[in-house]
Amino acid sequence: MLTWEQYVAGLTSALQRVDGKAVEALVQAIVKVHADDKFIYVCGNGGSAATASHIINDLVKAPAEASGCRPLRAVGLADCVSLMTALANDVEYKQMFSKQLEALGREGDLLIAISGSGNSPNIVEAINVAKAKGMVVVGLTGFAGGKMKDLCDIHINVPNTSFGQIEDAHLVIEHVMVEMLKEAFGGKCGAEIA
Repeated sequence: MLTWEQYVAGLTSALQRVDGKAVEALVQAIVKVHADDKFIYVCGNGGSAATASHIINDLVKAPAEASGCRPLRAVGLADCVSLMTALANDVEYKQMFSKQLEALGREGDLLIAISGSGNSPNIVEAINVAKAKGMVVVGLTGFAGGKMKDLCDIHINVPNTSFGQIEDAHLVIEHVMVEMLKEAFGGKCGAEIA
């Protein structure tokens, strides 16, 4: 039977193997998007859709609140349920994010694409559309990165095979990213180092 200690040890091990330089590159990409007054789009399925919404919440609110800077312009592609389900039902599930990017995405915008496996067809399709539009693509994955590892400009991989631990780690990465952004925009980081 799995114990608390074993689960935490697996998560800790995965976090220690995440490439911190890739997280820093993500922060710098967001700083550039902000400076250029471009948009950030985030997408994921299931638990990763919840993470995508969490990212939108924190990106729009936290850095601006901490530093007084202009809020980031960020949109969750899984947050308009009526549009997402209409596209999935009437067009194709694989295109429910890519069709939104066809309408909204512009050169210089940023896509944060989240997939534990790195192989979700609708996420890969969104990446392909984003790349064709000249957007910067950041991928958050697990396992060995799947198809996404070779498609993204910045790839942040959680080298783990437990979807729960991968999703946990993606949230940790999100929170670290936000704390780094607060400082990058001249505010104070709220994280305390034990």
